Amino acid sequence: MSKLIVCFLSICLISCNSENDTKILRKAVQSSDLQTLQNIDSLLQIASLGNSTKSKVVKSVNFKKIDKNILLGKLDYKKDSNFSIVNTKYSSKTIYLRNEVLLKFDEMYNAALKDSIKLLIISGTRSFNHQKHIWDRKWAKNIMKMDSISTIKEILKYSSMPSTSRHHWGTDIDLNNLQNSYFEKGEGKKIFDWLVKNAFKYGFHMTYDNQEESKRTGYKMEKWHWSYMPISEQYLLQFNQYIKYEDICYFKGSKFACHEDIDIIKNFVNGINTDFKKTINVTE
Repeated sequence: MSKLIVCFLSICLISCNSENDTKILRKAVQSSDLQTLQNIDSLLQIASLGNSTKSKVVKSVNFKKIDKNILLGKLDYKKDSNFSIVNTKYSSKTIYLRNEVLLKFDEMYNAALKDSIKLLIISGTRSFNHQKHIWDRKWAKNIMKMDSISTIKEILKYSSMPSTSRHHWGTDIDLNNLQNSYFEKGEGKKIFDWLVKNAFKYGFHMTYDNQEESKRTGYKMEKWHWSYMPISEQYLLQFNQYIKYEDICYFKGSKFACHEDIDIIKNFVNGINTDFKKTINVTE
């Protein structure tokens, strides 16, 4: 499998049109923190679907153990060789993503463009401190008019607690617009319909779907949020293995992470749409 990956990336390097893209692809070939191991046991992920008795078992691709600080977003991804800046044709902002994710997004972007669909990345990797800034700003806005638990619930409709965001991992992206209504008509609907029909071909999955349909817990529906599952499912698996509630700390209201009305790991970290049966083996 590793030979096939190297071969694929080599072909990408040859066909790359810009020096910047070539640099990104080369860095992807050299990526080391998620290299596979040959002699470790397969791991199982049991993802609870809210109050449902359903579960999904996901076999590990034998990723090596991920450092807790990486899982918690406490890394300087701007200096990490496993991350690269998103090309300006994808975004007007300075955004970083994991090299592997950027490679697959590039494929998806080009395929969408052929169908007259333009995908724009408006958010990618966020550090603990970045997420804390978002959290603290929303905390200050809401705590003046409600108690701590109510404040947390309000923030958690669309924003994660620091240490628990999938954006920490460099695997998740927000596309085009941060309003569900945008994707319900006109150009926005065309974009969303294309993603629903095609994103899985490149490994991307809408993690926060309509809760009324999937019966999942956690965040409200986010039609803009798409996750690169071949890697993010491994991060989720190891988050559940190695992260404890005491690791979720150093921000306002963090002591309530384990509160029965919140239970951030069970209800939010694991509160995703687990129906990724359409995802193909994009890493092979």
